Amino acid sequence: MNSGDWSWLEIAKLATSLFTPAALAVGGIYVHRITKRFEHTQWRSQKLIEKRLAVYDDMAPMLNDILCYFTYVGGWRDFDPPLIVSLKRAIDKKLHIAAPLFGDEFFSACMDFQNLCFKTFNAWGQDAKLRTQYERRRQSRLKEWNIEWNENFSADVSSPIAIQAAYKRVMSAFAEDIGVNSSFAVAPSGRVPKNIE
Repeated sequence: MNSGDWSWLEIAKLATSLFTPAALAVGGIYVHRITKRFEHTQWRSQKLIEKRLAVYDDMAPMLNDILCYFTYVGGWRDFDPPLIVSLKRAIDKKLHIAAPLFGDEFFSACMDFQNLCFKTFNAWGQDAKLRTQYERRRQSRLKEWNIEWNENFSADVSSPIAIQAAYKRVMSAFAEDIGVNSSFAVAPSGRVPKNIE
């Protein structure tokens, strides 16, 4: 062997001894960045779920009150027509603010539910109209009924059964986006009285 071979061998050993720690350092940095990115993604997902749960806590009771009113179950007699219209306004505001946090299905389901319950874009400056019959409501609260409330109702009435189905779709979309129960099924809220439709 001549001295030139040894020098190439020594150079290869030296290069290998320098390359190995450098490769480990680069690999370590790469793994660290991937780990940090994964941690950030997890943190962001957790914060998103927390925010969605806050929106649920805020909106779900109002949606349920509207469901009860339009399907004549629960405390439907406790609600005045102007209160139901104000619930619609509150839900609309919260829904449009929270829309970027949820999937398209949730927003679409909420809008379909609202459209079944309320007739919008009436005369200029006029509130949304309730798409339900008022005769039974008036009969159930005869002493308390304000004759002006009659103006809150639309002649275009939605089926309480269709409203129940739309509500189920909203709650299913909520559950899907929150990720807590993808096989969510709305518990029966009672049957719609037969003499209502």
